[in-house]
Order: sequence, then C-alpha cells, then structure tokens
Amino acid sequence: MGDGTKKNPYTREDVLKLIKQNGGKAEGLDLSGKIFKRGIDLKRINLDGMILRKTILRGAHLEKADLHDAHLEEADLYRAYLEKAHLGGAHLKKADLNGANLKEIYLYDSHLEEICLMNAHLERAHLSNADLKGAYLASAHLEGAWLDSANLKGADLNFAHLEKANLWDAHLEGANLGGAQFSPETRLENVDWGNFVLGEERSRQFGIAAAAYRRLKQWYTNAGMYDIAGEFFFREMEAKRKGVKWRPNPRHRAWSSFVSLICGYGERPFRVVASGAVVVFGLALIYFAIGTLTPNTFLNSLYYSAVSFTALGYGSWAPEPTSWVKGLGAFEAFVGVFMIALFLITFTRKMRR
Repeated sequence: MGDGTKKNPYTREDVLKLIKQNGGKAEGLDLSGKIFKRGIDLKRINLDGMILRKTILRGAHLEKADLHDAHLEEADLYRAYLEKAHLGGAHLKKADLNGANLKEIYLYDSHLEEICLMNAHLERAHLSNADLKGAYLASAHLEGAWLDSANLKGADLNFAHLEKANLWDAHLEGANLGGAQFSPETRLENVDWGNFVLGEERSRQFGIAAAAYRRLKQWYTNAGMYDIAGEFFFREMEAKRKGVKWRPNPRHRAWSSFVSLICGYGERPFRVVASGAVVVFGLALIYFAIGTLTPNTFLNSLYYSAVSFTALGYGSWAPEPTSWVKGLGAFEAFVGVFMIALFLITFTRKMRR
C-alpha cells in the first residue's frame, strides 16, 4: 500500500482502502499534503468531505467524482480531469487548476478565492454563487458557463472566453477583462460593476483598459442598455486621457482633462452646471473685490455676473462700467452661451436614451 510520498504515491486502490478503514466514508479523512500517482483514476468515487489540502493530484481523473464540501485548499490539480464532477460547497482557495478540464463541473456555492484556473476548460460549468474573488481565470474557457451571482471581484479574466456565459447578477468590481471575449448571447444584465473601474485601469494599463471598456460599451449598446454603455464610454475616455503623457502632448492632455472636468465627455451634464456656477460666483467675487459697480455689494456683483453669463444684458442698471469690466462681462457672456449650449446637448443626449 502506498503512503502518499513521492517515492510511494497513493493509487486508486489505496484511496478505496483508506475510505473503507474510515468507516466506509470519505468525510473527515485527512490526506493533506499527500502525493497521488500522476493520472490517478478516481472517477465516480464519493470523496464528499475529504480533506485534501496541499495534495498533489496532477492529471488526476476525477470525472463525475463527488467532492462536495471537500477541502482542496492549495491543492495541485494541474491538468486534472473534472468533467461533471460535483464540487458544490468545496473549498478550493489558492488551488492550482491550470489547464484542468472542468467541462460541466458543478461548483455551486464553492469557495474559490484566489484559485488558479488559467487555460482551464470550464465550458458549461455550473459556478452559480461561487466565490471566485481574485481568481486567476486568464484564457479560461467559460463558454456557456453559469456564473450568475458569482463573486468575481478582482478576478483575472484576461483573454477569457465568455461567449454565451451567464453572468447575471455577478460581481465584477475591479476585474481584469483585457482581451476577454463576449458574444451577443453573453448575459451581462444586472452585473454589479461597482464604480465601473476595471483592474487594468487601476494597474495603470490604460490602453488595455480602454479596449476592454470599448467592448463592454458596444455590448451594452447592442443590448439597448444605454446608461451603462454611457458609463463605459466615460471610462474609456478617462483611460485614454490617463494614457496620454503630458510630454510630448501637453495640449492633448490639457484639452482631454478640460473636457472631462466640465462635462465628462458628454456623460455628466451636471458637471456643466457645477462649472457654470463656479464661473458665475468666481467672477462675482472679482467684480465685488474691484468695486466697480454702484452700489458695491456682493448681490449686485452676483447679479452683474449672472446677467453677463446668460447674455441677458444690463439695461440702465449698471451705468458706465469701466472698459475692462465691459470686456470681462463680454467674455463671461461668451463662456456662458457656450456652457448653456453644452448643458443642453449633454442633457438631451442623456435623456434621449
């Protein structure tokens, strides 16, 4: 009988014998840190509740195995075969499933924090409500997978295949989605994006982030969810702005920053209102400080600034303002007309959606 060492790894017969010695059940049987024969055949065995922390199960055949509630934290399951295996409620934190075949696997309510699933085959896998926070799913095949209500906060989904995947109600705050593939059948309705900032933008990969935002904007536009599409358009433009260096493009960066500040690239109409209020009150303070209006009160200065901003004219209320004040009032009128038009455009654009 094997003893789970590198020299004498466990075989299928050894596992069955250990289960028999444990009263005929796997629950509570602790094989943590043990080594199993490469490619071991454990198909259809009931391993429910077995403790397999830090075990080495490379290439193991676990097709249709019952691993419900099993402890597989930090287990090495490189290129393991887990098609249709039952891992509901399993603990797989930091487990290595790189290249594993997980087609149609059942992972309901499983604990998969920081799991490595790079290149894993998870086509049509059942991952509903699974905790995949920080999971490494780069290039994973998730076509048709059920990821509804899954926790994918901060998960790495770079170049993941999400065609026809169901991500309804999933949590994707801060996830990495550079190169991720979507299809019209992918379900992204009701996804929680948090503040809509992807992991690539947080890690200053602005070009990759802009491309990911563009794909998401297109998906939501095609789905008729224009408000969310607008959020991703805003993030795309922000990523582009952040990706432009002040040198050698100071004018490009300055203009992009200005447009972001005053109207959020047409997605933030109330930024125009706030900017206009700053102009009106700021110039009112200047008029009041100079003291060119009679009587010199802040309310009179605010009125002068407001009628200049809205280009209403003064009538006979402000007789003989000094020439430079006239020029400043004319400039404010020009700015005001521009900002009022900008507000109408951005507000109408948002409302028409």
